[in-house]
Amino acid sequence: MLEPWKITRRLAQLAVLIGAAALASGCGGSDDDATTTPPATTVQITGIAAVGAAIPGATVTGVNARGETFTATTDNDGRYTLDIPEGAPYLLSVTDADGNTWASYAPAAGRANLTPLTTLALSQAWGQRPLADLLAGWPANALSADAVLAAAATVNANFAALMTGAGVDPAATNVFTLDFSANGQGLDAVLDAIRVGFSCTAGACTHSITSPQGQVVVSWNGNIATAGYTISWSDGSGGGGQIDVSLGACTTTPTPGTYSLVVETSVSGLGGVPIPAICIDGLPGKPANQGEFCGSGDVNGALPPGVSVIACSYDGSVGSITARITTPVTLDYTVNYTYVLR
Repeated sequence: MLEPWKITRRLAQLAVLIGAAALASGCGGSDDDATTTPPATTVQITGIAAVGAAIPGATVTGVNARGETFTATTDNDGRYTLDIPEGAPYLLSVTDADGNTWASYAPAAGRANLTPLTTLALSQAWGQRPLADLLAGWPANALSADAVLAAAATVNANFAALMTGAGVDPAATNVFTLDFSANGQGLDAVLDAIRVGFSCTAGACTHSITSPQGQVVVSWNGNIATAGYTISWSDGSGGGGQIDVSLGACTTTPTPGTYSLVVETSVSGLGGVPIPAICIDGLPGKPANQGEFCGSGDVNGALPPGVSVIACSYDGSVGSITARITTPVTLDYTVNYTYVLR
């Protein structure tokens, strides 16, 4: 008997493939139909930009996985609200009055703070290379949500003493999504106590973490142990994992500890015709690795006649299957499966 996540993925995959085939069979209409592009669906990302003190009146730039860029302006408290075309994951950046650029990440609609701590996490996930390269080439270099979470755990482990002293739990706090204010308390007290500087060559960066007076506060250890750190993308509001708001099929009251599977399909050659996303809630787990996700018996067993798999990949939270329909017409398409812990 197949595990529950395999059964539901088969059903989702089959439904999407049949829908793609149906669209393919009906794409012989007028030229107007073939060239009509539906309005872009936008998602909303909010957060605070702060280095201890808030960063007011600054431009927050967000880029989605297709390279589309939109901006928002922080208010006097450093808070911002950004509407951006759907296309996770999202990379964000802001430049403060001193010319320092800080970066952040969102795996879906929701919250993304911009601070030195989020920037350190992205630097860790990016292999200590210049973040300017990541910002410039996001569509080709987009980081996975799991990689960023692992890097956030490394940040927390390095700052564990400071965070604990400020009343912040380093083992469970996600610095990207924690709602805080620039008021000198909690996470902001940690930011007040540090000054982070980056020094980069063409291919690598080092950073300093000092007090406002210049004393070393943290000697960075990129290999520090993170056992026992259980950081998630939950925003702490009780709403569970973050899913883009346009994917309304996902429940807003999930069972904590379960997974939702979001299935999105893109088909080449259909002139922008959209295929609705599918969401399956209540999964007890997710594939452990690429071999489990891409197992030939599971993937090929769900395919209708005339459909073949070209490629399959999985990074621990997002799987992608590229396939080809040959009947009644030939079309290539990609199905993305995103597992979100609720």
